[in-house]
This record gives sequence, structure tokens and C-alpha cells, in this order.
Amino acid sequence: MIELAQKKMPNAHLYQGDFSKGLVESLLQHTYDFIIATYSLHHLTDDEKIQFIQLLKEGGCILIGDVAFQTRSDLEKCNKENKDGWDEDEIYFVVDELRKAFPKLEFTQVSYCTGLLVIKK
Repeated sequence: MIELAQKKMPNAHLYQGDFSKGLVESLLQHTYDFIIATYSLHHLTDDEKIQFIQLLKEGGCILIGDVAFQTRSDLEKCNKENKDGWDEDEIYFVVDELRKAFPKLEFTQVSYCTGLLVIKK
């Protein structure tokens, strides 16, 4: 899949890794104009999410589509209502908590438990 993407976008920097082992080391060696991440960053701790987002260049933007909640109580309510299908190993986004690090964060709730986060630097 990554080879096909590279052919279609020859100037793109594409990386493959396992988030359960943390951020890919080569990602940390660069800064980025634009990052798109869908249903992947919930495998990172909150500190790793912040570290990843801070890789944006000044004027850069990251779009994140993922399981996300406005507040911790929204997350806990969803967890309680979906206990049988809840994955305790995943660290879902809580927008109000991320705003401490990224005050300009924009959030659009897309469904009951998913949303689009836009962070500009």
C-alpha cells in the first residue's frame, strides 16, 4: 500500500510503523507542512499525540479523524454504554484536555463517538 501511495505522490514523505511501539523514530527527525491521520493516533498516549502534533511547521495544519469526545465525561458515558465493545487499550481524544496544549484546536463532532480535529500552528 505504501509503495502505491509513493508512486502517486512521489514528493510525499510516507512512513510505516507500529504505534504500539511509539512514534517511528524517522518521523521525529522532520517537521511537516501538513499531516493527515485517520483512526490511528488513538494508539498513542496523550504525550505522544502532543509530541506528534508539535512536528508541524509554523503555519502547518493537521487533520485528525478519529474516535474523539469533547469532554472526559462524554468519553466515560460512551464507555459505559458500550462496555462490551470498548477497547481499553486505546487512548481516545478528549478535546477539552488537548486544548491546553493547542488552544486553536477546532473540533467537529461527526457522529456519537467520532470527530474531526483541526490543529493549525
